[in-house]
Amino acid sequence: MTTWPALSADTAGLPPLSIRSRQLALAYGLGPTLRQLTRDDHFAFGKHRAALVRQVAQAATDALRMYEELECQHQRADQAALALQAAQIKRTNQLTVGSLLFGAASGTISATVQDRNTNLVLTVITAGLSAGLGVGTLLVKDRYDYPVSRNLLAPVWYEYPRPALYPPGLWVVLNQPRTGRIDGDAPAPIHTLHRRWAQYDQLIGPHAAAQQALYFGAGGYYQLDDLHTRSAMLSQVQAMVQLINQDLLKLLGEVSSLGPP
Repeated sequence: MTTWPALSADTAGLPPLSIRSRQLALAYGLGPTLRQLTRDDHFAFGKHRAALVRQVAQAATDALRMYEELECQHQRADQAALALQAAQIKRTNQLTVGSLLFGAASGTISATVQDRNTNLVLTVITAGLSAGLGVGTLLVKDRYDYPVSRNLLAPVWYEYPRPALYPPGLWVVLNQPRTGRIDGDAPAPIHTLHRRWAQYDQLIGPHAAAQQALYFGAGGYYQLDDLHTRSAMLSQVQAMVQLINQDLLKLLGEVSSLGPP
């Protein structure tokens, strides 16, 4: 597990910003330019502030794009779950109809076949088939072929020290404890998600290794519960990224309102 600093101790010389905005600015490497603002004359200040505004706006745009990609993957998992659920309902209905038909056939045979031994044999067979199909409705578990080319859950689960699939600045922030909260600092989002997922039955049971490869690898054959779980995981990462995007927009407003020294 990689340990990331909550906030650089070197905040001297920074212009007046909120605690959270200072944390974001330092995570995105904006500290030197922010310090320069406090030493600039009027002309240079306007130039450097405009550059900062562009950098923060780009960071917010990158976070929004990441959110949208997570949303696409989230929607894809939901749509796959709907398709699989529809297939399971269709299969269950077919088995139920079959069970009813064999049940009816059993009754017909019992009423029409006069030979007692033949009647008994045929009744047992049709009743057994009816019961078998009835049990089959409970055992149906279709699977959905679900390949994943860009697995946005993998960097979170494995807590990669360097960004993989995520913008570098955003990845740093996701790995830092969140400062500036009224109720105290919060753990890093990545660590919070990892601990939450590590409690899922699918990831800690006897088939944990195979399930982890399914969720965090290149995909595979998903059952309905797996698709629902994947969708929930993506939604949780989305929420974290959305919160950071909102914080970046707040930083953008604070930087835009800075005045010359």
